[in-house]
Amino acid sequence: MHLSELRLWNFRKYGTKGKDPEKPDPGLSLNLQPGLNILIGENDSGKTAIIDAIRYALGTQSGEWIRFDETDFYGQGDSRSSSLKIECVFRGFTHAEAGPFLEWLGFEEIDGKKEYILHLRMTAQRKADRIATDVRAGPDEIGTTIEGEARSRLRVTYLKPLRDAENELTAGRRSRFAQILRAHPHFQKASVDGVQQPHRLEEIVAAANEEIKKHFQPGEKGETTGASALLRAINTYLDSFFAQGDERSAKVKIAGSDLADILKRLELSLEDNPTGLGTLNLLYIAAELLLLQGGTFQGLRLAMIEELEAHLHPQAQLRLIQFLTHREDSAQYILTTHSTTLGATADLKKVIICRGTEVFPMGPTFTQLAPKNYEFLHRFLDATKANLFFARGVMLVEGDAENLLIPTIADIIGRPLHRYGVSLVNIGSTAFTHYEKIFLRKDGGSMGIKVAVVTDLDVKPLEYYENEETLHSALFIEEEKKKRRLKREQSYSDPNLQLFISPNWTLEYEIALSTFNRRFYQAVLWAQKKQNANTGEPKEGKLKEVIKKVEEDLATWKSKWETDKRCKQKIAWEIYGKTMLKGEISKSIVAQEFASLLANSSRKKKDRTIFLKSIPLRYLVNAICHVTESLPETSEDEDNKS
Repeated sequence: MHLSELRLWNFRKYGTKGKDPEKPDPGLSLNLQPGLNILIGENDSGKTAIIDAIRYALGTQSGEWIRFDETDFYGQGDSRSSSLKIECVFRGFTHAEAGPFLEWLGFEEIDGKKEYILHLRMTAQRKADRIATDVRAGPDEIGTTIEGEARSRLRVTYLKPLRDAENELTAGRRSRFAQILRAHPHFQKASVDGVQQPHRLEEIVAAANEEIKKHFQPGEKGETTGASALLRAINTYLDSFFAQGDERSAKVKIAGSDLADILKRLELSLEDNPTGLGTLNLLYIAAELLLLQGGTFQGLRLAMIEELEAHLHPQAQLRLIQFLTHREDSAQYILTTHSTTLGATADLKKVIICRGTEVFPMGPTFTQLAPKNYEFLHRFLDATKANLFFARGVMLVEGDAENLLIPTIADIIGRPLHRYGVSLVNIGSTAFTHYEKIFLRKDGGSMGIKVAVVTDLDVKPLEYYENEETLHSALFIEEEKKKRRLKREQSYSDPNLQLFISPNWTLEYEIALSTFNRRFYQAVLWAQKKQNANTGEPKEGKLKEVIKKVEEDLATWKSKWETDKRCKQKIAWEIYGKTMLKGEISKSIVAQEFASLLANSSRKKKDRTIFLKSIPLRYLVNAICHVTESLPETSEDEDNKS
């Protein structure tokens, strides 16, 4: 069996939905898979609330004392809810697992076959001086109280965040390791004809006590030396302490010879030398998983691990998630994580994105992702792209130039991406469809995440064809743009997802076409110098050469085409087409150098105005504003005709 659904009414951030106040819909309804379930989201996105709701309703294997307080009820102050409800739905029972729950089970028909289903509901009421709770189960809304053996079989294995693994595995009265061992079938005492038999550990300790007893006994001739002399001295003192006739004698033995006491004195460790936090965390997880592997255990095999990555470096995280993935058939896991490494490695179908007061499972039942999309993302969704799972807004770009420049542009126009929780994801190609569909829901709903897809129109300008055998007219170029734009543009089911296309060719061409062409040309020439330098750093004086060439070339071009209506386009072609492309100058280095010039500029306010009024670069500004917030309207002051 497994936990199939979790429904919450008025629990923490999850209130209620629906228009009927008498019978409201749950504020959260979450479907869970039998194997791995990974809750991903930014801080305060509801991951811990989901985990705690399950803990409160089902209890934990460690037997921790859990109680509600006022902050568990939805709302604040006078508007705080007076009641809450947590409902857990279980499916996938074998006949053996169903046995202890027969009086509470219902049936549902799946593919023409009747299957067991168990509804467990925990309610809590805020009273004047206390919080009253009730746990019931059954196919109807009221149900009957479920306690004792049935309730104990629903307890979960839980590892809290920032867990103190060393303390949990150390011997003592509250030893978690002792609790784990006591719950394992190996440490259950056998009975013969109704008489409980001693456990093998008890026999070992009893034998040790016999040896200890001999060690403290006088010799064969009654002589006392060493340990026996010490014990005899103690007994001599006791003779004086007690009244005549009240004879007492001390003995030395291993304290706590009962199995429960023995287990409390056991400690789990890897080695005698101090062990790091990450290693102890892995040891603790390994110990907890013992409770899920026992072949005779017929209860709920559910482990919840908060912040799976705690104290673990990326490679250790990968090994752990791979291990759990391969154990999916034997247990159910609900994990929370902030790790992009885990987000990128895990099967996307197992991921649940938590955002606001909603949850979004990423399985094929819920998204518009097709099998080929899942396969593509499994290959290419790495840790640098997985940050989109934690974002409030996402910008999908096709190359390094956009990836390097957009954050700088966003800073200049007063919309820094990090302040708005925006993730910039470099696809490294034009395969946007695979990533777009992550945010598109099959039911037509919205995840509430602003997504900007930034791409090039990729229509070469008229100047490109000047030395080609096939000549094109300006009208032909404009028609080609319209066709390409019509082909690229599409209507998404979610208005939060929008496409932003460059007006003409590529990002670099648009910059060369703008008022920033002077600084961009400098970045191109300086990048060329860097590429040609043996050390990667041009010699002293080269920067002056570059600046001089920029001024001379721009002056020459402007003088040459001053009366040509395509002056800007011809200059842009000289900078981007003839110099950068034909010179095979790295786009990444150029973008990095241009971003540096912008970031270190002393005229940021003027640059901001240029960006806001630039027609060639408006698509970038609009994309940034889409995922952050809008800017005041500005008038056009540039011409970007073909």
